[in-house]
Amino acid sequence: MSTRNRPQKRVNDLISTCMDSNEGFLKAAKGIHDDELRETLTRIANRRAEMADELRRSAEGLGGQPAQRGHGGGVLRGGWVDLEQRIRPKDDATFVAECRRGENGTLTHYRDALDSGVLPEDARGIAARHLAEIEQTLEELRLIEERAKTGTQALRA
Repeated sequence: MSTRNRPQKRVNDLISTCMDSNEGFLKAAKGIHDDELRETLTRIANRRAEMADELRRSAEGLGGQPAQRGHGGGVLRGGWVDLEQRIRPKDDATFVAECRRGENGTLTHYRDALDSGVLPEDARGIAARHLAEIEQTLEELRLIEERAKTGTQALRA
């Protein structure tokens, strides 16, 4: 891989990762029984789509073609699994646990990109901001999972 293309490849990896995350959260939201939790997962999914769009603008600024899809067919890579096939029908806590597992994969992609040292300054700033959001989401999911396991109401968004 040429040095010149490495920043573009890293940004495109993050775009694909956000698209995988978006798809995973949307699939989980379809299986969730609790309306508030479904809204929370849909909100997170929508934010991942927005994050992909922010990164697309950065990729365009690098002069390259932004990624248009997730990794190798969607949620099958990058920590996200095919939730519809794997955990249906199960309880909400299981869906949330799978979301956390997938989002940990998203976190890994972001950390790797930031640690690579090849992201241009604007993309690095976007990625750092996104990383903080992903960490917040993981904490929110942890709390929701705890509440779902104990049978209490899901965390209100």
